[in-house]
This record gives sequence, C-alpha cells and structure tokens, in this order.
Amino acid sequence: MAERASVPTDIEEFERALAECVAIARRAMPDSPMLSIVLRRPGELSTVASSDGLAELLDGVQRATGQGPLLDVIEGGGPVTSLNLRAESRWPRFLAAAEQVRGVHCEPLESQGALLGVLTLYSRRPGGFADETWVAMRVTAAHVGVLFRAALDVARMREVAGQLKEALTTRAVIDQALGIVMAQRRCTARQAFELLRQISQDRNVKVHQIAASIVEKVSGEPPKRSRFEEPPQRAPG
Repeated sequence: MAERASVPTDIEEFERALAECVAIARRAMPDSPMLSIVLRRPGELSTVASSDGLAELLDGVQRATGQGPLLDVIEGGGPVTSLNLRAESRWPRFLAAAEQVRGVHCEPLESQGALLGVLTLYSRRPGGFADETWVAMRVTAAHVGVLFRAALDVARMREVAGQLKEALTTRAVIDQALGIVMAQRRCTARQAFELLRQISQDRNVKVHQIAASIVEKVSGEPPKRSRFEEPPQRAPG
C-alpha cells in the first residue's frame, strides 16, 4: 500500500482518517472485499468506517444478535476467520443475515497493547481472500494503531497547552495581587503569597480568585488577564 491516510490532528479527525484508510485498503485488495472498522467505546461498539452499506449492516446484526466473528474478537482478542460460511455453525443468528457473504475475517486493532476495535473483511466470493488482500489488511490494521497514537498524542499536547495558558493567565493576576499586598503590609513576596494561600484555604476558594478580588477591590475594575500569544505559524513552503 503506497498510499497512507492523512494523520489526524485531533481525536475528532481520527474517524475521518479511518474512512480514508478503508478506501485506500480496498483499492489495494484485488478481490474487493467489503470492509468495516468497529471501535470500542464505553458501553458500546460502533461502526465508524465502512466500504459498503452491507458491511455496516452485518456489523449491526452481530451487535443486535450478540454473536458473530466480530464479537469473538472483542471477547478473545485474537483474529477470527471463516472462509466458508456455508459450512459454518458457530454463529447461526449472524449467518441467517449473511446469505450474500461467503467468507469473513476479523482482525483486532490494537495500540500499545490495548484493543481499540476490529477491522472486518467480508467476501462475497468463495475460496477465501487473495494474498495481496491479506497483506493490505495487516498493513491497514497496523496503520490504524499509528493513527490512534498520533491523534491521542496531539490531544494530550493540546490539553497540556491549555493548562499552560491558564496557568500563565492566573499567574499574572496573582502577581498583581501580591504587589498590592506587599505594598499595603510592607512584607515580602513569600509572606504575601502565604497570606493569599491561607485566605484561599479558609474560604475554600482558589488563590487566583482571591487575587482577582483583591485587584478589583483596589483598582475598582476586574484585573486585566494577560494574553498568551501563540507562536506564529510558518508559511507553507
């Protein structure tokens, strides 16, 4: 597979990248199986990408009936394959709705040892899957794990950046209040901060909120919050 799905820049783009993965994978599979990607979510399984409406329907049948190869992967963690569904007896309720399908393979999608979901290949043709299809399937499954880690890393970095911005903003307000307390009480910065901390504990209010009230009481207006400037983005090229 020479093509690659674009790397998601946040969690919300992850599912769009999965749809791109499915489209790329199917083009690399000479026998054109139907593909779907199901992700585990708290309390549910969701089909987030599919190459065909029937693939999504068959995923739903398994969730509704409580049986099928997809659910076996979720329960056991290993791949599940059946290349002749006409002779299969493991999932009678699923098979009743899968008359158009001859073979199925469900591959676990993992990232750092955790099961994210399942990549499923449904074949309408007898005789299993082409060798190139197996290769493309394994590459796609590995790439989903890479996409997930990339999206998760970006989300974590954005969370840290947000915390940093908030810390810098509240620090500026606290510094203003410290200056006022130091001037009024003729004390050191350490002593002024200890006073703010003690008031914060007594009133069960955050230090930066105590600081804001002091600044507003003295100046007659809310403290000006410092603006955290993002670094300039480099122009493409």
